[in-house]
Amino acid sequence: MKSIQKDGWQWLLMLGAVGICMLLVVFAEDIFPWLRQEEDVTIPSQDNREVTMHTILSQDAIPAIDNPQFVSASQADSDYRDSELVIGVEINGDARAYSVPMLSNHEIVNDTVGGVPVAVTW
Repeated sequence: MKSIQKDGWQWLLMLGAVGICMLLVVFAEDIFPWLRQEEDVTIPSQDNREVTMHTILSQDAIPAIDNPQFVSASQADSDYRDSELVIGVEINGDARAYSVPMLSNHEIVNDTVGGVPVAVTW
């Protein structure tokens, strides 16, 4: 009887952990919205075959960059390799370079270049 009382807190802790896990499983899609399963969409292609699109990630699963931070050209020369790919945008004399490796992680940057709102995607 003494060992049950001594180890009782461990059982209580384990029971609490199991309860939390059960709640996570039940409410997983509410807690982690990117886990929601989207339905497959079938669309006709240009040559009249049906193409089925499977959604792997839910909407907004990869966050966009909404407030991009830039470095000066001299800083970029020292920080980036000459071979690094960038997407360049120039509007009304305002020029920006968006790193392709960075875009590979975020896929979209919402920015304003030369007073014009732009969405840079990769």
